[in-house]
Amino acid sequence: MRRLVLLTLFSVLLPFPVCGQYDPVLITFLNVGQGDAVFVRAPGGETALIDAGPGVDVASLLGRLGVERLDLVVASHPHADHIGGMSQVLRSFPVRYYMDNGQPYTTATYHAVMQALQRNPGITYLEAVPRTIQLGSVNIHVLPMPPKPGSNPNNSSVGLVVQYGEFKAFLSGDSERGELRHFVQSGSVPDVTLLKAPHHGSDDAVEEQFLIAANPEVIVISVGSNSYGHPKPSAVYRYNQQADQLLRTDMHGEVRVSGFEDGRYEIALGESVVADGVGRPSERPLVVRPPMERPPVRRQLAERTDSGIAISVFADAPGNDHQNPNGEYAILTNGSSTAFDITGWTLCDAARHCFTFPRTTGLGVDGQVVVYTGSGRSDGVRFFMGSGQAVWNNRGDTATLYNAGGRVVATHVY
Repeated sequence: MRRLVLLTLFSVLLPFPVCGQYDPVLITFLNVGQGDAVFVRAPGGETALIDAGPGVDVASLLGRLGVERLDLVVASHPHADHIGGMSQVLRSFPVRYYMDNGQPYTTATYHAVMQALQRNPGITYLEAVPRTIQLGSVNIHVLPMPPKPGSNPNNSSVGLVVQYGEFKAFLSGDSERGELRHFVQSGSVPDVTLLKAPHHGSDDAVEEQFLIAANPEVIVISVGSNSYGHPKPSAVYRYNQQADQLLRTDMHGEVRVSGFEDGRYEIALGESVVADGVGRPSERPLVVRPPMERPPVRRQLAERTDSGIAISVFADAPGNDHQNPNGEYAILTNGSSTAFDITGWTLCDAARHCFTFPRTTGLGVDGQVVVYTGSGRSDGVRFFMGSGQAVWNNRGDTATLYNAGGRVVATHVY
């Protein structure tokens, strides 16, 4: 572990920065054990949270930082060590925008997050397409994800670059080598000051081309007690070679990095500033494709019907909907205390594009099934309509679920 250079024992970070010309962006790596939770506060007070791991009460940690609302919440991908505390955060604070990687998951943890979103219809859902989100004077660049999601959600993590003038930080969930190479090949990796080590310091996330392109001065590993051996010694060794400062939440606790507009940075542990530095100059600009011109999409979730079954529809697939039909999908959620045999039940849009559930399909208590528009292999939880083009209308549609006798069970209008 690289030894930190102690600046002063009496330097104290103000919990509420007084907004002025020289105020920094504050990036705080919360100590949530084996997981991620990164809090960003812009100089003007605007806030963002990227991930919310399950190790501690993330909402309480944010409350101690003086958080009263969150302008942006991002779930990098749906693994529990990144969203285990997310439903509590969504219940505890007003949230303006929510973003995830657009890929549903079948776990109870993911289901709890969807329920929390359902109870907060004022939250606007943002697609994780290449775009720049303005958080006051700070820009958050959303990087292009790999075009074809694989079976490993880590390699579909939402990649973000937080930029305040010359200071840049790279956050990418649990991206492994495949997605990190994709970021490099798409020209999306700028020279950054700060890097959150992907995948908790796993060796499957150490990608040489990526590290050379990012060239970080500071690397923070968000990690806790685990059975995976994270962080791997080989990763720690490479990060020590690369960075001027390497920190770990399991050793140092909460880590706060202040990034200044001129590229300077300070590192604080608790109330003490323990190191500082100046970002290395770089002439390489950040390349992010312009945001899509259509307005942000709100993920609208249905009110529960008498049956207790709710329908939610994600209609706007990343990229061209017709070229990516599995990027749109509908979710049936059973909020009742009764399990259903939905064999022969049919889900239709307003234009009568329908899918009929096959034999022995069940929807258990608190269960979910997902119906993708395109083709694939059903597994009893994920089903595929088999359409070669988009079905759900982005500008509004009606999803209706009929039982085997043709009676309407649930309807969702968006």
